[in-house]
Amino acid sequence: MSAPSGTNIETTVSIAQTNRRSIRGTGPFQVSPTIWLTPIVFADGVEQNRIFNINGSFHKGLYSAGVTFPFLMEASLGFVKRLEEKRVKEGVCYAWAIRTDVDGPMVGLLALDPFDHEDIEPCIRGKEPVTREAQAIRDTFLGNETESVLSCGGFGYWLSPEHGGKGIMTEVVNYALTKMARQEFGYDRVHGKAWVDNLGSRRVMERVGMRPAVGVPVFVPKFDAVVDIAHYIFDTQN
Repeated sequence: MSAPSGTNIETTVSIAQTNRRSIRGTGPFQVSPTIWLTPIVFADGVEQNRIFNINGSFHKGLYSAGVTFPFLMEASLGFVKRLEEKRVKEGVCYAWAIRTDVDGPMVGLLALDPFDHEDIEPCIRGKEPVTREAQAIRDTFLGNETESVLSCGGFGYWLSPEHGGKGIMTEVVNYALTKMARQEFGYDRVHGKAWVDNLGSRRVMERVGMRPAVGVPVFVPKFDAVVDIAHYIFDTQN
């Protein structure tokens, strides 16, 4: 499936319009001479759909548990539409297309949202994350102390297999951790997760200096199985 002619022009125009609005975090951010992060726009949905359907790798390993193979065009267009609506409503951009040129087509995605701790306790300054169950046991013996809670972000990412093996994702994640997390959003700590067997994604997080933390297994309906999670953290101020 190929993008219709004029998609790049439409994308460029929409990006320019987006950046004229008073929305925090739109950038554009130049990661390197050949890597840019700019807001995702509706025209990117066609290219996202093409990439997701190159092979089954996204179904098996993408951070989103809901990605199927094949991936429907309606799902791609709905995804980018929701991102645009959320960006305008909240006045903050939390997700960007990875591009090899500021006006080029999307080759991947980076998201850096406020982190939903779910089964993990809110992070405390100077301490490693713990599960809610472990925290309850600790409170039983030590009491519930007043401690400094961190502001946490969580990221997700994907890259087209056509651009794999070039170090792009490592550069993007390193930039997000060191140049965006605290400066743009005030995050004290950033969390990243991947399936345990997603070695490529885990290597990216390890290369940029993230350290392992407690991982809570999750049930993934599309696999009809409980999947072990590799969980990594990065403190933006050491």
